[in-house]
Amino acid sequence: MLTELLMGSVSISLLTVFKNTSSIDYDIFLASRLPRTFLAILIGVSCALSGLGIQTIFKNPLAGPTTLGINSGASLGMALFYLIPGLSSEISVFGAAGFAIIGAVGFLFLLLFTAGKSFNLSLVLIIGLLLSYASYALIEVLVQVSTDAGLRNYVFWGMGSLNSGSWTEISVLFLYCIFGFIFILRKSNWLNAYLLGEQELTLLKVGSVTTEKKIILVVLGIWVGVVTAIVGPIAFVGVIVPNILKLYLKTSNIKILILPSALLGASLLLVGDLLSRGAVFDFVLPLNSVLSILGVPIIIYLLLKKMYVANR
Repeated sequence: MLTELLMGSVSISLLTVFKNTSSIDYDIFLASRLPRTFLAILIGVSCALSGLGIQTIFKNPLAGPTTLGINSGASLGMALFYLIPGLSSEISVFGAAGFAIIGAVGFLFLLLFTAGKSFNLSLVLIIGLLLSYASYALIEVLVQVSTDAGLRNYVFWGMGSLNSGSWTEISVLFLYCIFGFIFILRKSNWLNAYLLGEQELTLLKVGSVTTEKKIILVVLGIWVGVVTAIVGPIAFVGVIVPNILKLYLKTSNIKILILPSALLGASLLLVGDLLSRGAVFDFVLPLNSVLSILGVPIIIYLLLKKMYVANR
């Protein structure tokens, strides 16, 4: 965390920051490094815990925040804001983040509505995939009518970046992180029982399993939507963090995994941001590119390990 605060394309001195409030170091620290560090921690926690919850609900180690098509909904909302000429100036009261949240939540409720009362998880996955394809098709159409400035803004958002987070957005995400953390902690016993099988939940008489699944997915889906609206779609963190911890802690107990997931998710985002913004190398990379480079080998390893164990 200290490295994230002090290192960058320009290194600053913490001693100078506290001794001289009129220095450039102080301005960089307060205007850029401090909010960026807080945002990286909150995004890492959010992606890791939402990924843990979604993987548990779907009982699929490769499920993650992108599974529900929520990122696609946020992308479509952002595309409408940036790519339709004049729309951003006409409806600026909502802001880009507002459009992204509306798109994400709209896709989530459309998914829940089309899944029906039975809420078959295989059907949910298929509908989420179809919504993603529909979103990408509409975005391709919008690209054709967009201006150069709008297209540039949309592409930059899609790369994922911690540059744009304001203190207001950080405060909103902080409050939702607290709520999400407590929510998953309170649902951990239910999720652990759910992993044993839905019959066990029925015997425990804990209420409607379908309703509980919907409530959990709505809470996690809105969480993912808020994250995507603020920093763009963040790749792999929600998938790899729970899998790494399950592998090394040798447990699927949700209550045990919650805190390590939050810590590892925050650490991964801090490292990813440090590498992406020229703090280590002399060039800047998109955050999603760095996270993908870090995440893809881990996912391949997990897949190969799973295949090896299955074939023994």
